[in-house]
Amino acid sequence: MIAAALAGLRSRFRRRAPGPRRRARLTRGGKAFVFVTVGVGIAAVNTGNNLLYLMLGLMLSLLLLSMVLSEIALMRVFVTRRLPTRAFARTPTLVELHVDNVKRRLPSYSLEVEDRAEDEPTDRRCYFLKIPAAGTTQAAYERVPQKRGILNLSGFRVGTRYPFGLVEKAFLHEGPEELLVYPQLVDVDQGLLRGIDDGADHPVGRVGPGTEVAGLRQYRPGDEARAIHWRRSAALGRIVVRERERDAAARMTLVLDNARPAAAGESWDLGFERAVSEVASLAAAALTRGAAIDVAVRGARSKVVFPGGSPDPIWAFLARLTAADPSDPVPAGASRSIVVPVVSRGAPKAAPKAAPKATQDAGDAEGAP
Repeated sequence: MIAAALAGLRSRFRRRAPGPRRRARLTRGGKAFVFVTVGVGIAAVNTGNNLLYLMLGLMLSLLLLSMVLSEIALMRVFVTRRLPTRAFARTPTLVELHVDNVKRRLPSYSLEVEDRAEDEPTDRRCYFLKIPAAGTTQAAYERVPQKRGILNLSGFRVGTRYPFGLVEKAFLHEGPEELLVYPQLVDVDQGLLRGIDDGADHPVGRVGPGTEVAGLRQYRPGDEARAIHWRRSAALGRIVVRERERDAAARMTLVLDNARPAAAGESWDLGFERAVSEVASLAAAALTRGAAIDVAVRGARSKVVFPGGSPDPIWAFLARLTAADPSDPVPAGASRSIVVPVVSRGAPKAAPKAAPKATQDAGDAEGAP
């Protein structure tokens, strides 16, 4: 029976998932304390003074107590993060961290949490003075993404110097997650958007106020009486209403030639990033002025965003945009388009005022650089 009980304990121990490995090191104050402790120990051995032995035991017990209490503070602590809805390159954004203490009776004190990312420095760490037993505490820190695209967040470093600051003990907690970083928004020449409001309205393929009939549907409470198709309703024996296509004042395409020349260097990369930021800023400005916007690049085109919509689909498209091969098809604009050139200069500059006008046709857009 004893052998069976021991076998059961061994199997249960093997099934338990190994916890995160703790790493401990002496702080600067801890090294000084250990140096003094060694000196007191030598003096006690040489003199045989009972008071020195008593001091030596007290100092050693403080070191041992520091190790034990710091281990208790880190036991059964889990960290999660809450990412922002939007994050822009080179713009401060807040990331919220939640620390859960699943110990039922013991709180955790003085925890410092560092959120780690690949190829990105941590701007600030979150400090938690106390996490109550079986409780959760949250705090936020400021992160400034250095570039657009996918930011890979790898995990957390959870550490503490509780209670005396002599020993720092920490462990790595896994928490991989991805944050899509939009391009940096910059100041652009609003004169490029001149002429958006010119021209007649036209349907844009979405249901809403307009002149073109999109189809018929079942009547729903709240529909206007003037939208009811009485003749068709009488023929079908049920009430149906007309659905119309939403009209937009303009449809505009932002054209960006993302072909990377063979001899391109760092200056072209800086100009390309600047051009991507200008396209993102122009898209947001054009939407506020009532235009339907899409972005055309070599071999790809973004989703069309209609007036009143969020520019997030275009920003997400630009966040993932990379340089293309010069052999890829040249981006084509629409009847109204803005061509944003890539200016290969070291220092970022605003969009040139001599850029093509908003009323440029598709043929001119294809021949632009």
